[in-house]
Amino acid sequence: MIVRSFANGFELQDWTQEVNVIPNTWGTIGQLGIFDAEPVAEHTVVFEEIIKNGALIVDRVRGDRGSVGKDAVRKLHSFAVPHFPYDDYISPSDLQGKRAYGSPSDAETLENVRTRKMEIARRNHAMTLEAARAQAIVAGTVYAPSGTVSQNWFTEFGKTQTSVDFVLGTSTTEVMGKIETALAAIQDNAGSSTSMTGVVALCSPTWFAKLIAHATTKTAYSSYSSMQEPLRQRLAAGGSATVLRREFYHGGVLFIEMRDAYNSTQLIPAGKAYMLPQGTDAFKTYFSPANRFGLTNTLGEEVYMFEYPEPRGTKIELETESNFVNALLRPELVIELTSSN
Repeated sequence: MIVRSFANGFELQDWTQEVNVIPNTWGTIGQLGIFDAEPVAEHTVVFEEIIKNGALIVDRVRGDRGSVGKDAVRKLHSFAVPHFPYDDYISPSDLQGKRAYGSPSDAETLENVRTRKMEIARRNHAMTLEAARAQAIVAGTVYAPSGTVSQNWFTEFGKTQTSVDFVLGTSTTEVMGKIETALAAIQDNAGSSTSMTGVVALCSPTWFAKLIAHATTKTAYSSYSSMQEPLRQRLAAGGSATVLRREFYHGGVLFIEMRDAYNSTQLIPAGKAYMLPQGTDAFKTYFSPANRFGLTNTLGEEVYMFEYPEPRGTKIELETESNFVNALLRPELVIELTSSN
């Protein structure tokens, strides 16, 4: 553990705890808790996949040799954890002759500037984590736009994604039948060894609009109270004014309109939705430690921040980093939902 020194301004100062207590503005995927966070002590994650064999036992004539058992098959999987650094700095010009934010007359202070830059860094890291989780769900790949890590979870585990066309442009389509098909795919792929607490469908606005406007959907909900009227419900269930989104429960699935977007790009592609289970251990976010002496072989945290005063007093460097990978350990549990018309 790094110890901060307030007596010597030239020594490394650790601001990790301070940056982690800044309130996080979670996106939809983070709020749903789909991914379990797990800290690791290395920059590579290694785990063992155990495939347990099962077979029906056939009858034999007494005295004949019985069916022969087979041990479970094991496979090792190893993947790298991408590194996401984000740096900033404070200069005297950030304070000199500047009025403090939100104050009519008070001068700007170093503490105010530092806190403001920490909040920006924290928000950027949170946005990156949310976008990376969305990419894992949508594409089954690891977010690493610079190409430092390349990983496809369907390829890694030898699985093929199931896609269900809801044909929402046709009024006679049995939507409940389509939901049952997608749910059956999750149940069949999960098997008896996977437990879940519920199923959600993360929908693009265009796909969600088609779903709630479909004749069979409107008929099914014509007699429900306002909490279940998808055409009027604009806040999330529970009435939280901080979460502006539509969602409703239909056919055993919580359908959520995902309007989350960064740089004008929707996290869920237009015309698509993705159905997946909640409360499983199939989706993980692994956090590895910062690339610093004193933190080697320690369990990783979500975000790190370090401060380095420049010896000549011209600036204070702020370095932040997050090291994470979002893993789909059971990628076949993510079902793609489309609408061909």
